[in-house]
Amino acid sequence: MMICRFVPSTQYSVPGTGPVRKVAPMLISFLLLISWTVTPALAWNATGHKIVASIAFRQLTAAEQAKIAAALKRHPRFTEDFAEEMPEDVRSGGEAVQQEWIFQQAAVWPDLIRPPGADAKIAFHRSQWHYVNLPLFLDETSRRELAGKLTLNTALDPPADVTTATEPLNVVQAIRFGRRKCADHTTDPQTRGLLLAWLFHDVGDLHQPLHGAALVSRRLFPEGDRGGNSIKLTQSFNLHSLWDQFPGPAADLKSCRDKAIAFVNSPEFSAVGRSAAAILDEKEWLLESHALAREVTYSPGILAAAAKAEAAGGNLEPLEMKEEYLKAGGRIAERRLVEAGYRLGSVLKQIAAE
Repeated sequence: MMICRFVPSTQYSVPGTGPVRKVAPMLISFLLLISWTVTPALAWNATGHKIVASIAFRQLTAAEQAKIAAALKRHPRFTEDFAEEMPEDVRSGGEAVQQEWIFQQAAVWPDLIRPPGADAKIAFHRSQWHYVNLPLFLDETSRRELAGKLTLNTALDPPADVTTATEPLNVVQAIRFGRRKCADHTTDPQTRGLLLAWLFHDVGDLHQPLHGAALVSRRLFPEGDRGGNSIKLTQSFNLHSLWDQFPGPAADLKSCRDKAIAFVNSPEFSAVGRSAAAILDEKEWLLESHALAREVTYSPGILAAAAKAEAAGGNLEPLEMKEEYLKAGGRIAERRLVEAGYRLGSVLKQIAAE
């Protein structure tokens, strides 16, 4: 089991901000300078995932785009969840437009099959494939008492007998399983299409900091806070949903495509993306998200409130996040979407080359 504490980590820089280190007053002051407009949003699992898909789309040649789209058309639910859901303006927009829409739809498909819903859809739902709760201990006492006793799945490699019906995989295991099967010529086309959709989605998920961490403490969160889902906020349902919302509200093809184009055309963000694309080890993606969760997402204010509730043996009341925190979160979300998009593009290139 991988065990982590609140300790300084490797540097992780955000465009325009310099290296992100262990949160300190100097960093908090600096984050006030980050310019990002806070906007209410749908979720990373809609707008953000589609932006990631459209960034990846632009990393491929026309032939590679067509090859990946053709593989997705063999998805076992392509007719019901893709073809029948395609908007009329996309149908009449030409092949390239249709292919990009299929990319975006693949990226959100694993969220479209969550319960409640038709049994035929829910049969494909894999709740644990979206995250890995790599622990962050609130204090040394929690670490001493709970390290080695947690039941969280923090393994990196999938078991040898894994199948598409295996539920207990975490997001890293699911990505590694999907990459292996999609690159294997003996994989049947329907399985390949299914796992391609999961790859589109899970590469994005792993770049959301709270899909790679869970706060652990003796009293409040003895099995972890479920990636921030157990920390209620006044601005959103909880900490996790707040971070899901940072990419923005518009989830239509054009809005997400335009955001992706803006990122790709930005010298700052395209440099970030190219650098990220050179790192295709899922473990490194996880450690990046985990570091961001430790250093920024679980802010000093959140940790102080959790420590106070922990000492008092009471509940953690809903917290209000300040403007500087929201600005920092928005800027980090932008970077993580770009990194995920370029990395997904590189993974798809490898699969298209097989």
